[in-house]
Amino acid sequence: MLTGTMTGGGRLLSISQPAITRLIRDLELELKLTLFRRDKTRITPTREARELYREVERHFVSTERIREAALAIRQYNAGQIRVAAILALSVSCTPKAVARFASSYPNMVISVHSGASIDIIDLVLNGSVDVGFVAIPPGHDQLDHEDVPSSEVVCLLPRCHPLAGKKVIHPEDLHRQDFVALGPSSLMRLELNALLQLAGSEPRVRVESLFSSTVTAYVNRGLGIAVVDPLAAALADPETTVVRAFRPTIKYTLSVVYPPRAARSPPLEDFVNVFLQALREEIDFTQALIEQS
Repeated sequence: MLTGTMTGGGRLLSISQPAITRLIRDLELELKLTLFRRDKTRITPTREARELYREVERHFVSTERIREAALAIRQYNAGQIRVAAILALSVSCTPKAVARFASSYPNMVISVHSGASIDIIDLVLNGSVDVGFVAIPPGHDQLDHEDVPSSEVVCLLPRCHPLAGKKVIHPEDLHRQDFVALGPSSLMRLELNALLQLAGSEPRVRVESLFSSTVTAYVNRGLGIAVVDPLAAALADPETTVVRAFRPTIKYTLSVVYPPRAARSPPLEDFVNVFLQALREEIDFTQALIEQS
């Protein structure tokens, strides 16, 4: 399924192509399913093979996690911390926090996952990770979580933009301006849209992106203005982009989420503290960019 050929599959498993062919044929006979269509040297997975592969892969990943944990215990006599963070944090805070934590826990294995808040919440709820750092949406009361002190979203503008001379950007300033927007389902986008509607302001959306860090990259390229969280703003290129305050304020609140009723080890508590310190530093950095303007 991964290589597209029997020969490639054999190479991954360090066995011969005839052995792979025989094993696949035996598996098809045992399952009473046709898994591959043969055309000379090419093989094509059937629909049944793809469905089976998804199920096998799910169990295989679980088994690999057990093996990795066992290997870590054997080699390092230490545990593992499984962390999930939204992409904006993974670009900025996570590497800094992991580096600091690793200096105090050199034998600890740190597994890091990045994704959207809703996906991370699912990972936390089913116990696939030990802690998640997310923008938590309403309606997740079953989560064990701690809110981080809120900050404020900011406005990014190309340095050459006429509005770059203003210290504060308002919704009406965005009217008919080229704009880089977060996805339509983003809570920040919905709050911004409400303010724009009240002001009768209609920006000209040129690009939409799911992740705020990607939005910053588009502003760095001069594609338009954006309203983003302070973590994404810390990624602004000072050569091409300026950071300005945005009013009325839109609060940006993150939460630390834990699996329900799960015990927290001292190393996990230490990691969270180190992570929150790195987060505060990133937010302070963005605030300094605004004050410098």
